[in-house]
Amino acid sequence: MNLNNKSDHKDILGKYLSHLKNLKNYSDNTINSYRFDIKQFLELDLSFNDFSKYLRFLNENNYSKSSINRKITSINSFLDWCIKNNFIEDLVIKKVKSLKLDKKLPSVLTANYINKLLDELPTSSFKDLRDKAILELMYSSGLRVSEVSDLKLDNIKNNKSVKVFGKGRKERILPITNRSLNAINTYVLNSRQNIANDKSSSYLFLGVRGGKLSDREIRRIVKFRVGTFPHSIRHTFATHLLDGGADLRIVQEMLGHKDPSTTQIYTHVSKKQLKIKHKQSHPRG
Repeated sequence: MNLNNKSDHKDILGKYLSHLKNLKNYSDNTINSYRFDIKQFLELDLSFNDFSKYLRFLNENNYSKSSINRKITSINSFLDWCIKNNFIEDLVIKKVKSLKLDKKLPSVLTANYINKLLDELPTSSFKDLRDKAILELMYSSGLRVSEVSDLKLDNIKNNKSVKVFGKGRKERILPITNRSLNAINTYVLNSRQNIANDKSSSYLFLGVRGGKLSDREIRRIVKFRVGTFPHSIRHTFATHLLDGGADLRIVQEMLGHKDPSTTQIYTHVSKKQLKIKHKQSHPRG
């Protein structure tokens, strides 16, 4: 097979995606993103060592800078793999630098707001109990949407901890609050068992038909119940920990960040909150 032959594209791409799944342990969401990006690039029939036309195409179709950066990473990784596996001649790939993104501080919910919201969530139906358990857990431990979706019943431990498999299937053991554990136990005992069926396997959070709750459904739940995006709850979790005196290294471990610089943004959020509080409380603010 050779990447220069269009008839081989599908087979080569399939092998690469299998490599990402079985050897790199990438999540299904990440693999789907790679599939879309690489397929789009190959279908445009551009030169493998010249990104200029591809970048022009992306700009003309109003892709965001973050989306363009993701595509650059996907395609560069794919071409490097093709060269190593002799699916393309050892050409010199003109590396493209990632576009500089505008620095935006993540949105953070106030402690009063999120505590009041969680306390006032309804608990009269299956969906109510499930959604409360999800939201309590996300704020308790800062989980990603995919991590919540993939949770199994035995990932919740009686010692008030949760076993999470993050990016690259990297395992983390995280503490959970009493309120989160109580909400999960209430959901499991009074709600989950009423909807579980042969589709449920041992997944913790289920949809109305008994199957595993998807990432998309969890995003809808957060949007409906909180009026924001799941990552905002994760931002809020990290910022509130730092505001409460937690060490940045601890927050990095809890969030599952490989690079400390990724966690660094939360120190800026904390400083911003500090300035707001100072201005509000100082007599000459």
